[in-house]
Amino acid sequence: MIRKSALQRVLIFSVICGTTLAAFGISLAADYAAETGRPARREYAAEMQGGLDRNYAAETKNGYYYTVQKGDTLWDLSRRFADSPWVWPELWTENSTAIANPHLIYPGQKIRLTRRAGASPQAPAVSDKQPPQVQANVHYYYSSIDQVGFIRRVPVAPQGVIFQKPVKGTTMISEGDVVYLQPEGNAALETGGLFTVYRTFDPLYDTTTKELIGTQHLLVGIVQVTQRQPEYALGKVLKSYRPIRLSDKLMPYSNRNPRILFEKSQEGIDGTIIVSEEHRNMFAEFNTAFIDRGRIHGIKEGQIYSVYFRDENKLGPDKSAQTVTIPVNFGELLVLHVEDNNSTVLITDSQKELVAGALMRTPLPVP
Repeated sequence: MIRKSALQRVLIFSVICGTTLAAFGISLAADYAAETGRPARREYAAEMQGGLDRNYAAETKNGYYYTVQKGDTLWDLSRRFADSPWVWPELWTENSTAIANPHLIYPGQKIRLTRRAGASPQAPAVSDKQPPQVQANVHYYYSSIDQVGFIRRVPVAPQGVIFQKPVKGTTMISEGDVVYLQPEGNAALETGGLFTVYRTFDPLYDTTTKELIGTQHLLVGIVQVTQRQPEYALGKVLKSYRPIRLSDKLMPYSNRNPRILFEKSQEGIDGTIIVSEEHRNMFAEFNTAFIDRGRIHGIKEGQIYSVYFRDENKLGPDKSAQTVTIPVNFGELLVLHVEDNNSTVLITDSQKELVAGALMRTPLPVP
């Protein structure tokens, strides 16, 4: 019988099919060149392309992934992540279209960590007993990372503002539209420049202490400057994550890595969810939100925390019953972005809907 820990349920894997065999060799050659700084040898790419019937699996879905290393086997991976080596046949069966031979998996393959149907969804538990390199090979792929906003005590100084569209009478702005941009301060808004479009809201305050938390920055799209005039600039909307409005602001665009490396959770964290990023009254799995713990509390990107509620229980006879409060986990979150006193998180599991004020804490240790 397979053992299941409090924070871990039996995991299964699915290797998402990648590109053609030729693309596999080219991809590995490119990775080699990028990582070593040396040009990839043609014979290395050719070797990867021919003679072996296998696919190179890259991330195609959001989720936890493990990158296969030299010497890995399905047996070892099942023991490491599924709590038992004996589930490797299930792992192979689930991925038979990508893994023709269960004894042959190859370095560079991305294995997506998913759960057995009906099991309580939990993040892949990599304990402190695992070597550091094992933790380094686990990451969460989040394709929407460029859309993740933040709360900051001192708001970002905008480089410009969208103030008009060439076609008046319409307020909707979407991908492909041309917009007029008004520079702010000494911003150059040079032709070709990329800018993230964002808007801000009223400052947020802690409901208990009344202290300032900061101002939310909601990222709504990307604009590229196409023409510069003395008084204004023209831009084209390249991406529209959310509806873009007149008066939305511009900050320099920064390309962010969608691969979020696993990090050990900070001990002793006990905080709350401030608000959903989209200001939903109720939210759940795959939604983003903000928590009131940040860099000063030891929070890092890639850490996993539990969402819980306090369950009160009466013990003893009615007249002398004692109230005992038990914390009950009902969800998980992954840290995507960290500020000094708060962080942006992705809800990766929720057994019921969440609301602002929901509690979060350090997960219990995995035995």
